[in-house]
Amino acid sequence: MANADPIPADVMDLIARSSTGMVKDALAMSGIKGGVMGIRPIRGFEDAKVIGRAATVLFSSPRVGTSKLNNYQVIENTPAGSVLVIDGKGFDGHFAGDNQGAMAKRQGLAGIVVYGGARDLAGYRAIGMPLYCTGSATRDKPAELQLTAYNVPIEIGGVTVKPGDIIVADEDGVVVVPDEAIGLLMANMKTIFEVEEEMEKAIESGASAEQLSAIIAKKKPKR
Repeated sequence: MANADPIPADVMDLIARSSTGMVKDALAMSGIKGGVMGIRPIRGFEDAKVIGRAATVLFSSPRVGTSKLNNYQVIENTPAGSVLVIDGKGFDGHFAGDNQGAMAKRQGLAGIVVYGGARDLAGYRAIGMPLYCTGSATRDKPAELQLTAYNVPIEIGGVTVKPGDIIVADEDGVVVVPDEAIGLLMANMKTIFEVEEEMEKAIESGASAEQLSAIIAKKKPKR
């Protein structure tokens, strides 16, 4: 079984020690929007931390000549360690169920992110496959939305995701780190850690709102 392109060890270590909020703040310092709107972990995975390269799936209206694909074919061709990111246009219907979750677990995927609904949530918990979506859904996806492309740029919750970008997910939600922005992330995270530590000490010592605001300003977007 093929593995996804490895995330450099120093990057993996840094992200593993950071919350999604910290990663989002580090990206924002360079004017990059990484925080995904509307996607959260299903119950049972609030304590999970998922980090992996994105393998993207696009649901859209099919065109003449569009190849017919399904989730199982996509999962079978997704390298171990990847995070499967499904663009369901935010529709409140299910784009994945626990059978796909079981196959993803067997394939060695790190997690599944759906910009849309999912079903069989209890099955995902039993399997131990982290799932992030807009919510549970008993209704099927609309017939006009079909799996039309794999590993193409997609947009979920206001953020573009390209194949190979780094997906970070925890109890707060999902953040996308563009592959080309890894260097910026690493450079900015130093400031983020310093600000977090300084804020904690300042609050404990009874600092004023003005003093706290001055500390927060250190992580404002760079001009």
